[in-house]
Amino acid sequence: MIKNYLLITLRSLMKNKVFILINVFGMGIAIACCIVAYVNWDFSEGWDRAQLNAEKIYRVQFNREFQGKHERFGMAPMPLGNHVKQNFKDVSKVVRYISSYTDIRIGEEIFGTDFVFVDSGFFDLFSYKLKYGAFSDFHDKSKVFISDELAKKYFNREDVVGKTITQVVLQKDGKRILKEFTIGGVFQQQPFNSSFRFDAVSLFDNFWDINLDPDINETSWKRWNTLFLEIKDPSRVAEVTRQLQQYIEPQNKAREDFKISSFYLENFKGMMKHNREDPRVNNDWLRGGIPQEAVLVPAIMAGLLLLLACFNFTNTSIAISSRRLKEIGLRKVMGGMRSQLIVQFLGENLLLCFLGLVAGLLMAEWLVPAYDSLWPWLELKLSYTENAGFLLFLIALLSITAIIAGGYPSFYITSFEPVSILKGTAKFGGTNWFTRFLLAGQFIISLLAIIMGVAFYNNGEFQKNYDLGFATHGVISVWVNNEGAFNTYRDALASNKDIDMIAGTKHHIATSFYNDPIKYESIIREVDIMEVGDNYFEVMDMKLISGRGFQKDSETDRKESVLVTEDFVKQFGWKDTPIGKRVVWMDTVQFYVVGVIKNVYARALWEPIQPLMVRYTSPDKYQQLVVKASPKKLAEINAFMEKKWKEVFPNTQYNGRMIDQELQETNDINKNVVIMFGFLGFFAALMTGIGLFTLVSLNIVKKMKEIGVRKVLGASLTNIAAVINFEFIVNLGIATVIGGGLGYFASNWLMDSIWEYYLKLGVISLSVSVIAMIVIAVLSVGYKTVSTASLNPTKTLRDE
Repeated sequence: MIKNYLLITLRSLMKNKVFILINVFGMGIAIACCIVAYVNWDFSEGWDRAQLNAEKIYRVQFNREFQGKHERFGMAPMPLGNHVKQNFKDVSKVVRYISSYTDIRIGEEIFGTDFVFVDSGFFDLFSYKLKYGAFSDFHDKSKVFISDELAKKYFNREDVVGKTITQVVLQKDGKRILKEFTIGGVFQQQPFNSSFRFDAVSLFDNFWDINLDPDINETSWKRWNTLFLEIKDPSRVAEVTRQLQQYIEPQNKAREDFKISSFYLENFKGMMKHNREDPRVNNDWLRGGIPQEAVLVPAIMAGLLLLLACFNFTNTSIAISSRRLKEIGLRKVMGGMRSQLIVQFLGENLLLCFLGLVAGLLMAEWLVPAYDSLWPWLELKLSYTENAGFLLFLIALLSITAIIAGGYPSFYITSFEPVSILKGTAKFGGTNWFTRFLLAGQFIISLLAIIMGVAFYNNGEFQKNYDLGFATHGVISVWVNNEGAFNTYRDALASNKDIDMIAGTKHHIATSFYNDPIKYESIIREVDIMEVGDNYFEVMDMKLISGRGFQKDSETDRKESVLVTEDFVKQFGWKDTPIGKRVVWMDTVQFYVVGVIKNVYARALWEPIQPLMVRYTSPDKYQQLVVKASPKKLAEINAFMEKKWKEVFPNTQYNGRMIDQELQETNDINKNVVIMFGFLGFFAALMTGIGLFTLVSLNIVKKMKEIGVRKVLGASLTNIAAVINFEFIVNLGIATVIGGGLGYFASNWLMDSIWEYYLKLGVISLSVSVIAMIVIAVLSVGYKTVSTASLNPTKTLRDE
């Protein structure tokens, strides 16, 4: 019997090769997208999965209430770790953590890397695999542990215990601190979905040897680090949290301008996800995971494509089954049971879904790396043997797909009575409420995808040309760390005539600024603060709206003059001229506004614009050198700057960055989302067109004689087209209203969740999307309609 079922299945498949290939291809695309969505979700859910003690680890964080706004911070005061270690009996381990990007010299080669300083209990608290060396050596201040990736990159082998590396730190006076370490161990680098991805780690005590900030010390409540605690008994977490509150007072006395409301403990398990919840944690100095939208959107897209493939599969299956009515009738007359027919048709559909799964797995081998390449925070890999959850997902996906796609056709076509089938009175074909629902679903999903693609494309163009208040092209910044290095490097660059201007600055819009409360009379606002040097405004194309700029070498301006942005003026409610207004910083320092500049979007378009105050700094405070040049020549100039850097600073790595790189994330997200929705829109439209063609074909089969009669009576092509397609036109109209509404709200919701400033979907974009969907529908049914209406009526009316 099984052999006969297989033979019947193969014959049916061979008779309908084109439809089968279309179904398998469409199902394969949808399944490949589902695989991408699953791997992407698994990557996010597996964040810090390698940390076996995560449930016992807590990070000290704090809440802050400021002007009715609740804020969360992932840092702790510098002295707090020692206080907890000495006074909290419920805490078994205390680990402080500070990360620093630094230059490392191995032999004659200089490179930059993430170098962290931690307390000795770090490797006891966190799960790391040590490939070479012994964890006991980490207690030695002269030792450093490095990752296997770093060892292979610079030593060409992993077993490098006993080798030496030198940390190079550029001081403010131009001298360099050269701190030599012996490699005490080589650890296996953490997976990409981990909070830790540093390459070198040493004892916390070594941090004080290279610290250049006199305000940072073991007892300063004004400075911060990351603090981890091990609490073995979960029932004691509340008590430890209560004890932490006693340190609010010394913290707030030290920073009266930045008062916190409470300390709390965040469990390391799930910390990444919790810290991304609203309000998102500030100063989270670990790798913070991937945005929730980056998990949700691919899953929704994959689900929509799978539904489309299933809808199309169902419609096509019904169309194919119309050719097998006599087979069904004969088998029932010969004693075949309906349950046997259902099993056979379900088996055939399961076979097709399995072929779609195979096609999907093959496509996923290309699609997963392609999607991974779009986002810098991902490292997706397909693994069929190491991930049991993935195999279970594939089995569930196959089963669900087969049931959704093949269930209705299997039960529907086996329900006819053999007498009506063999007498030719069985009404099969055409459309019913279910096929109309499927088609409407296809229309809605396709229109939704097209609208999203158009919306994100237009938004990308809008944001690309958005005026951020500063130059977004033609600028390169380099960290020099002190005045001496600035002067030396500036003189070395002076010979290049393609460089339009050079400026020195302490802070730079693209890389550094700080945020502090500023007071005007009784009003207090938190504002961004920058300290800049000569020519900075000209290099960055910042626009002065009123008042004046800083006067070169003016000590008065350095001590008490500031420039503020339009939003700064708005935040303090100044209705009259802001020039001459007095503001206070850190309760005692007074500044006077001498000019107003155009708004500056220092955080690009992700977050609301913040008021900005700009101070004039002296050359001895310079930390960065900023160059302005023609964008067309910027690559050549960057190469020239790197060459000169190596000549004047051979012991440090060149760190120049174009401002385009700092702003690249916005452009990349826009481009990649357009690619994603363009991909969805294309295949959704393709499958909708195929589904519509199939249903029109079914409808024509049912109305062939009616069409013939109408032609004999003189009906026009337009009249016949209306007869064939009237209900599809109504269906399309209803789906357009629903899909248009969903597309409008979905696109604006998604963009609002990503950016603060974006282009909302407009009437024109919505109209273009609807027209595109209508064109697809017309092309799908046009040929079949015209060819049917052109048939000789004698062929449709003949009854033998």
